[in-house]
Amino acid sequence: MSAHRFEDRINALSDQDWAWWPLLALRPPREQPISEARLFLIALLFGGLCAAVGVALVWLLFGSPLPLAVFTVAALTFSLFYLTARLTLFRSWNRRALRLQRANAQGED
Repeated sequence: MSAHRFEDRINALSDQDWAWWPLLALRPPREQPISEARLFLIALLFGGLCAAVGVALVWLLFGSPLPLAVFTVAALTFSLFYLTARLTLFRSWNRRALRLQRANAQGED
């Protein structure tokens, strides 16, 4: 799959309201780039939920985890979520936003 097709698919997915639920208010307009701060907040909220599920799975599979294990699972889960979002959503969204901004600027001339 070409990089352009991959980017189009990521953007098509991120344009869906259900993909942002319950954080739809964090999704910027298509022509506005996602800032690092917004990406971190998205990752913190969505990644935090994934981390809670990860900790719950560790608890269910191995019994009551040690505090260090809880922290490690939560940190790894958040980190993986952030990196994945950084390499997919952030990059694809911001490239499209730049293209839309350029198209809008040319249309105004």
